[in-house]
Amino acid sequence: MNHPTKPRRSWSRQAKLATAGTAALLAAGLAFGPAAVGAAAPPVFPAAEAHKPTPIPDRVILIPTTAPATSQRVSWRAEATADTAQAQILEAPRALGQVQPAPGAVATVRAMASTPVNTTLGYASTYHTVEFTGLKPGTRYTYRVGDGTNWSPWTDFTTAADGFEPFSFIYYGDAQNYLDSAVPRVFRQAFADRPQAKAIVNAGDLIDSANSEEQWGQWFQAGGFIDGQINNISIPGNHEYSGGLSAFWRPQFPYPDNGPGNPELKQTVYTLDYQGVRFIGLDTNHQSNATLMAAQTAWLEGLLKDNPNKWTVVTFHHPVYSTTGTRNNPNVREQWAPLFEKYGVDLVLQGHDHSYGRGNQVAARKSTTVHNGVAYVVSVSGGKMYALNGGENWTGNGAEVRSTSENTQLYQLIDVAGDTITFEARYADGTHHDGFVIRKNREGERTVNDLRTPENTVGEQVTVDKTSVRRLESVKVSAYGYDPGERVAIWWREPGRKNGTLIGYEKADDLGRLSETVRVPVLAKRGAEYVVYLDSEHQKITSPPITVTK
Repeated sequence: MNHPTKPRRSWSRQAKLATAGTAALLAAGLAFGPAAVGAAAPPVFPAAEAHKPTPIPDRVILIPTTAPATSQRVSWRAEATADTAQAQILEAPRALGQVQPAPGAVATVRAMASTPVNTTLGYASTYHTVEFTGLKPGTRYTYRVGDGTNWSPWTDFTTAADGFEPFSFIYYGDAQNYLDSAVPRVFRQAFADRPQAKAIVNAGDLIDSANSEEQWGQWFQAGGFIDGQINNISIPGNHEYSGGLSAFWRPQFPYPDNGPGNPELKQTVYTLDYQGVRFIGLDTNHQSNATLMAAQTAWLEGLLKDNPNKWTVVTFHHPVYSTTGTRNNPNVREQWAPLFEKYGVDLVLQGHDHSYGRGNQVAARKSTTVHNGVAYVVSVSGGKMYALNGGENWTGNGAEVRSTSENTQLYQLIDVAGDTITFEARYADGTHHDGFVIRKNREGERTVNDLRTPENTVGEQVTVDKTSVRRLESVKVSAYGYDPGERVAIWWREPGRKNGTLIGYEKADDLGRLSETVRVPVLAKRGAEYVVYLDSEHQKITSPPITVTK
């Protein structure tokens, strides 16, 4: 209501005209709005047209070899004949276009395979594979694929280093559904967060229907140009099988043929070493086939037993410990989990359960935030979700689930360094969900440390070998979760008190462990309770109460 003593503010002529114009536009807009059209919605663009191949290459993807420092495979789809499919490569120049490469700088390589796949859309899609060899380690190259006339854009990749170098890779659980709507933003956000990533690991169920040309087309479109410049390490899930392995799998993903040797496992079970990490892909779709499981198990143990790499990452589809429903994979768990623990596998990356779960065997637990065993992870990148089951399949089999999430799409960023692997799971919007750091020393000892939070760096986390002592008696004290070399003040004090007796200072070891012997002060009171308090930059933690008897 206007104040009675103040005149109502008058509008200018221009304001009135502007308002009138806006009203007219709104009215016009409403006239053309969907509610007023009365006509049928536009038809869906036919999948047969949307995904039809042309002479212009598409679905370009980098496929690693067993010698990633000196060679690289690329596969793509195009209407091209076996005798014209080819690629060109040169060391990455500063410019192209009007700037022509020096004479002899560009090498042309013929395709090593061209395979047509009959599709559900009434035509064949032909996939081509080329392998570049004789490359220089740690060198950036530019390549394109085509038929000599019709080419893909020039795209860059960098060969692996000849030996260990830090690098990052991305891991996805099932994409499978909503490939054309919900999945692309996950792939793009992951790439935005780690554009320097050298590999992408997919733990199966990339699509929903094994032989759907439309879905494979959507999966490749979701990744877009990313696939052409980052190596892809994928294994098949159950949805890549339908009366046998998808007809698309081997033409699209010509992985190393270095598995156990069974024809059924060709290029679904394979291994490669990349800059200090041994990647191992397994196929859990044969759990009920004793022969194929035994072949994989023997092959797996051979790779783990004779492994020159510091780090080991294993990926397959059906989890060792399921996170949803009443699912259970006892053959996977009983045959492979003991090998993972025995030989010190660092990461086991899985899918299938359309939720997130991360945990470890209970026997490996060392403190509230630290264990020294295998880190098992289940994740999902697509839009289809299952409800969590409370971790029953973990707890019922000697394991514990440490972090879960449901109804969320995630991607995982994994950074490999000389003595650490840092793992972080993020939601589709880029926010943090879960994370941990694996530390490993020269002797192969390891700790797996949850990322620090204000909540998990306080409280009763110090372990002592006795809680009833006499004055001047020694107590063994241990704690975890420090940075290597972190300086820790050791105090003897009464619970809840800030003052006490400073015992001294110690440094955590290279795995973030502290182990020290503390002598009970002579002035400790008989019958009183005390705690060992450890104070450092990153943690302020105490032991259980210790009673002084005399």
